[in-house]
Amino acid sequence: MNPLIPLMIKRSGRSWWQARYSTGKVLSEWDTMTTKVLLPSNNGKSSRWEDVPKEGMIGLRLLCPNGMAGELEAPEGHKFFQLKAGGLDVGFGPGGKTRRYCDAHIIGVVLNSEGDCFCRAWETNGKRLIEFRDNVYAMKYRQIGRLSLDVQQLKI
Repeated sequence: MNPLIPLMIKRSGRSWWQARYSTGKVLSEWDTMTTKVLLPSNNGKSSRWEDVPKEGMIGLRLLCPNGMAGELEAPEGHKFFQLKAGGLDVGFGPGGKTRRYCDAHIIGVVLNSEGDCFCRAWETNGKRLIEFRDNVYAMKYRQIGRLSLDVQQLKI
């Protein structure tokens, strides 16, 4: 790995995903930004997970700004998902600003046909990496609810 990457991740103040494929290829979130950037930074627009190739994906990693990383592995077969949980603050009145925020960046792997999954999440407020079990049909974590299997391109 390029030695600048951990520094750039720390400087960006946010977490980033990396996908690993059976071919040995590694695809990083910053490689998929709509505004092309070579290293992780907050200068690019967001990527779209639904545009990321899922064929041959065997690992998904979450790189955190505190230097920690969480990784998930599974046999090939469209089992991985990632999403960010957050919100939108709307400012009213003179000088009121609207801002988006991310409370948690979640990666997960589906374990069975019932939708059970194992997840890791970077929680931005607590600045910690956690792991938990849940279900893609009714995510209890942060009251997310049912994930869109089409958007996530999950084959259960």
